[in-house]
Amino acid sequence: MVLIVKLVSIFVILCGCLAVLRPDTLKKVIEYVKKGNRIYYASGIKLGIGVLMMIAAKYCSIPWVILFFGALSVFGGAMGFVVKKSFVLKIVEWYEKKLQKKIYFAGISILIMGVLLALAA
Repeated sequence: MVLIVKLVSIFVILCGCLAVLRPDTLKKVIEYVKKGNRIYYASGIKLGIGVLMMIAAKYCSIPWVILFFGALSVFGGAMGFVVKKSFVLKIVEWYEKKLQKKIYFAGISILIMGVLLALAA
């Protein structure tokens, strides 16, 4: 179970590095997710990862950190299904506009979250 959390943390760290080093790739990923029903797939993946992290938290060295990030992931993934698709797309577009100016700060914060997950696992 700890291996799952470590793999998730490595993925988050790689996403943070990608956002800092190649911000145009992150924009392409956001555009890809906005097409069709892919937003629901992303929400389902986020929900599943959150549930796995919450289950694996009791095996980790600092379980409350893993529980916190898992609960955030479950909440975000569930909101993707509860809220209307048009509203979710508006939020993604707003986030994308805000992100253009501060993409390096977003990448660094993603990187920090990944490191926290790795250290807590």
